[in-house]
Amino acid sequence: MKKQKNGSESTETRKTKKPSPKMQRQRKSGRKQQDGKEIAYQNKDVASKVTGEALVGHSLAPFGLPHIKITAVLPTNLPALESNELRLDNLFLLEDEAIAIIDYESDFSRKNFVKYLNYAARVVKRYSIQGKLSKLKKLKVIVIYTADVETADDTYDLEGIAVRTESVFLVNMDTGFVYETLADKINRGELLNTEELLQLMVLPLTVKGKERKQEAIFKTVELAKKLEDRSQKMQVLAGILTFTDKVIDKDYRERIKEEWVMTQIGKMIFDDGYNAGREQGEKNGEKRGEKRGEERGIRWGENKKLVIQVCRKLRKGKAAETIAEELEEPLETIESICQTAVKYAPDYDEVHVFKAWNI
Repeated sequence: MKKQKNGSESTETRKTKKPSPKMQRQRKSGRKQQDGKEIAYQNKDVASKVTGEALVGHSLAPFGLPHIKITAVLPTNLPALESNELRLDNLFLLEDEAIAIIDYESDFSRKNFVKYLNYAARVVKRYSIQGKLSKLKKLKVIVIYTADVETADDTYDLEGIAVRTESVFLVNMDTGFVYETLADKINRGELLNTEELLQLMVLPLTVKGKERKQEAIFKTVELAKKLEDRSQKMQVLAGILTFTDKVIDKDYRERIKEEWVMTQIGKMIFDDGYNAGREQGEKNGEKRGEKRGEERGIRWGENKKLVIQVCRKLRKGKAAETIAEELEEPLETIESICQTAVKYAPDYDEVHVFKAWNI
């Protein structure tokens, strides 16, 4: 240890002194919280992206804005004006070349105009940084209100500067009629058009009160699960996650995320298997390859889902017998996965476990 002439520790030594156990715990806790936020934001970003892509090429007629047509989804990583900025989830390019900020509110407050002004300033700042201010012709703020709000000011005018919004009130949507119409079509195994998909996504927001919204979210998700088309199911679940983010019960949101991830993974694996089988069939001049690819894709998707479920339960400290009983799967299968997963404890990374087990 370096000492000064008087025997005391030098400034350099004090700076590199090992943090106390308490400080280490605080730092570790802070990193965990930050990592958790990043994961939550990543999940939300993916859901918002899927929802946004579903809107491209279509109007906002389901929201009562048939004159507004979206042509592209724009990046939402806007430059910050100050620390701890609120995240912007939806930014679109419209048919008339306007940039549209779309936000969702379950109540009205004049303080919201401060948020919209902040969003607008950050959009303008991005164009300024990129040297493209001349391309920014119009900037619109569209606010979609849940059924809890029947009226709201659309302008905050300070004479020298004014913030104007375009308001949509979902209280005007006939919830019962829309639900029955969509349920009838889904139960017949028919595909939904884009307007109907959007109606299904926002349906929980068309009822008043937190408790009724939770009930509507549950009914809507159960109806979405009946969609035979995997792409439509994935879009609707992502849309529900996006649109109900401010009102949904946190535990149930996690359940929807799990269902959505399973649908997404199942679709990707199914498509990979199907395409590989089709190529094999074309090379051999026969159709059997497609069938094998389809069957393999379905089987892999089911195995992947099972491994993910087992790993999540292992992280909670559950035994193989309990997991088998809860998932209603053969104990031999669960024990086989658990034996493979032990190598990856305590994190039980699903990707590594699946690759090692599904050989």
